[in-house]
Amino acid sequence: MTNADEDADPVFPDVSVGKRMAIITTIVSAIIYAVVFAVFAFETRGAGLVLLASVLLASVLLALSYFDLRTGLLYDSLTFPLIAAGIGWAFIAPAGTSATWMNAVLGAGIGYGLIAGLAFVWRRWRGYEGIGLGDAKLLSAGGAWVGASALPLILFVASITGLLAAVIVSQKPRPASDRVALPFGPCLALGIWIVWCLTDTVLLKRSGLG
Repeated sequence: MTNADEDADPVFPDVSVGKRMAIITTIVSAIIYAVVFAVFAFETRGAGLVLLASVLLASVLLALSYFDLRTGLLYDSLTFPLIAAGIGWAFIAPAGTSATWMNAVLGAGIGYGLIAGLAFVWRRWRGYEGIGLGDAKLLSAGGAWVGASALPLILFVASITGLLAAVIVSQKPRPASDRVALPFGPCLALGIWIVWCLTDTVLLKRSGLG
């Protein structure tokens, strides 16, 4: 949710969950990642350098998801290297992929700006923090890996996932004064992974995002 390398802002609602729930959710996420990869990306990303890049991306996304669930924090020590790795991937990606360094840099910049801008608007509108800059850095990493044109699809998947999670959590009895809050990092991570798996497939190319 927010930036783990800065002091936690007390106006942020507590979004952390227990260790057991964080582990279970991360395991379920890993299974979903594996299924999505097997169905959509094994043919195009199932060997060589592209497979190694996929394993790296999935591992970091799952680690960030766990930490966000457990603490409500996204660590700069993971998000910054992930941004750099995404831009670096654009330089070494094998021929035939859609990755370009310009699209990666634009994706990183626009991805950060989208969430940071949304956080500013939310703060002015509601009077309290709702989205942390850690989320902005995670979307920046996503933009670096899949390009600026795929950012809307990442946000769409993340929003749907977050909405479903909010509906589930809202079913739990709680005082009317309680403010329901959820970490958005795992939702963004899933969106990034799904778009990564769809990139360079017929589906994404037909949509004009590849």
